Amino acid sequence: MKPVGTCDERLDAGATGRAMAAPSAAIAPALLTSEQAAAYLGMSEAKFHELRSQPWMCNAIPLGPRMVRWSRSDLDDAVAAMPRQARRPDEPPQLLRAKIERAKSTGAFLE
Repeated sequence: MKPVGTCDERLDAGATGRAMAAPSAAIAPALLTSEQAAAYLGMSEAKFHELRSQPWMCNAIPLGPRMVRWSRSDLDDAVAAMPRQARRPDEPPQLLRAKIERAKSTGAFLE
């Protein structure tokens, strides 16, 4: 059995009619499944599907009647378009109360 050669030679082999080698695991796909897209964005798949209805979220690319994929670049654009938190959320009342009580007892006013 004759070895095919380097990775580049194996990829070029498809044009010459020889069988092409399977893609390397090191190649990152440009189109992602929902599971991969959720992992790429650092969230659960359920949260990813919940965010699909948001106006800033990109649309899926249909590859068949029951197969959709997500473009990495579209996902990056969606992240850039995500709304940002305008201000810090209010402190829980018990934390604020504890700060007030501590300031009263020490005489120091905290921010």
